[in-house]
Amino acid sequence: MIQSADAIKGSVDPRPMLGDFTTPLWLPRFRKGAWGQWSLDIIAMFAGRGYWGQFYTLAGTVILKGPFEDDQAAWMSIVPMEIESQEIGIAAAHGHTVVLGLGMGWCAANVALNPAVTRVTVIERDPNVIALTDTLGTFGQLPEAVRAKITVVQDDALTWRPDGKVDSLQADIWAKFVEPQKWDDVRRMQDNIGAGSIYFWGQEMELWRLACRARGSVPERLEEGELAALVAQTGLPLINAGGPGHDARIAEAARWWTPKDDGWWDTR
Repeated sequence: MIQSADAIKGSVDPRPMLGDFTTPLWLPRFRKGAWGQWSLDIIAMFAGRGYWGQFYTLAGTVILKGPFEDDQAAWMSIVPMEIESQEIGIAAAHGHTVVLGLGMGWCAANVALNPAVTRVTVIERDPNVIALTDTLGTFGQLPEAVRAKITVVQDDALTWRPDGKVDSLQADIWAKFVEPQKWDDVRRMQDNIGAGSIYFWGQEMELWRLACRARGSVPERLEEGELAALVAQTGLPLINAGGPGHDARIAEAARWWTPKDDGWWDTR
């Protein structure tokens, strides 16, 4: 599929705005617009922290804003934190992968670009988010063979059930890394889908929550083997493939992305 002239007109490549941050992931072109309660904007941004804590100089970002509780919130943007927080799940995706939450479309696109993935089913409940990616021709910017892997279904991620086997699941339906109901949401999704493996956005921070809860305080680090034990404790087939030093990276990330109030880990 060739992207239409209307989709290309006025669009920008977000990669030059990432400054000294680099990524091997594919990023589509975007342009400003509004779709119902959702909007895309291009803003100046001079610095940003990656998911693992490193600080980067930036020039700007493309940001998706939408409804959150009684207000508007930033749901996704092309910044180091967002990109790094999706990399593990994208790399581990395989076979029939279900992506819960369409967002700006680039995560689902990168899942489809993974040669180990044969099929991608994206579940998105808001028709305006689907219209956003359609209007921008996000998937139309991909090679035809990759685009053909992707099917977008308008449905609720918390209730949708597949009609066949799902090999891997990647979920991002939340506005924050840490939310009280996130473990309940993930379990509900898995009860319906029965995926062979799972990665969800902010997974490491929610595992850190379990470590804090076990101690009743914030640890300085995860002990050897503790991360694997925490994953096993959940009873979920979570992807745990961060490589050497991943425990330390999680502890550093938690400094920046988890709440500072005492006892936050016990919120349900």
